[in-house]
Amino acid sequence: MRKFRKPSFFTSTVDAICATCTEKICERYLLQVNGLQYHSNCLRCNICARNLQSDSSCFFREGQVYCKNDYYRTFGTKCAKCTRWINSSDWIRRARDSHSMCEQVYHLACFACDACKRQLSTGEEFALLDERVLCKTHYQQTVEGPSTDSDESGQDGDHVRSKSKTKRVRTTFTEEQLQVLQANFQLDSNPDGQDFERIAQITGLSKRVTQVWFQNSRARQKKHNNNHKRSANQPFRRQINLRLTSNFAGDSSLLEMETASFS
Repeated sequence: MRKFRKPSFFTSTVDAICATCTEKICERYLLQVNGLQYHSNCLRCNICARNLQSDSSCFFREGQVYCKNDYYRTFGTKCAKCTRWINSSDWIRRARDSHSMCEQVYHLACFACDACKRQLSTGEEFALLDERVLCKTHYQQTVEGPSTDSDESGQDGDHVRSKSKTKRVRTTFTEEQLQVLQANFQLDSNPDGQDFERIAQITGLSKRVTQVWFQNSRARQKKHNNNHKRSANQPFRRQINLRLTSNFAGDSSLLEMETASFS
């Protein structure tokens, strides 16, 4: 569906019929949604029956009008990890199982390896195993099993790996921090030093971490814009696209209500 703009004029010779009560609209003012006209008192949510004439917008799907809350509850998309609603302004990740072709949608902060809890980056290989997201390393460990080296070499290797892990610190962002970072990134993808200090103060992060996040986001954005679709023959060889997208099923969209006046 498309967003309708307010017509430039209406004339009194037009016989407007209310889409709800099917009676002629004789009042001076009417409401129009998706090309259909309504009495001011007839435009109501199909579920809760709340009058929507004072609302600036509503949702229209399959001939029915919905308020925002009921539309989300009925047709909205939930994050596959935290099961909370995904808003149209949220940054999301999509993952499709190559066998069942079932697509899962995640909040950006929720898209992390189920084993190591590390957030996955754009372009990183991953797998969906029993609806669990796994990075390539933990997918291979799960499917192929641990290394079969000798006990001595295995112990030495574990010791080296544990020491190397302690030296590398990964920053994990909360959903609230990501929302602030993403909102500022949309306004300015390359802010100056003062803006970095302001953003760091709001998020509670260091200025250096904030700068690195913006640098990585610019790189992801550039890669996403230039990236072509890749083959998905192997379960963990899929490209993760970072994008702002509408989360509603079908072709429904947010519609602005229009108020028309008969001259």
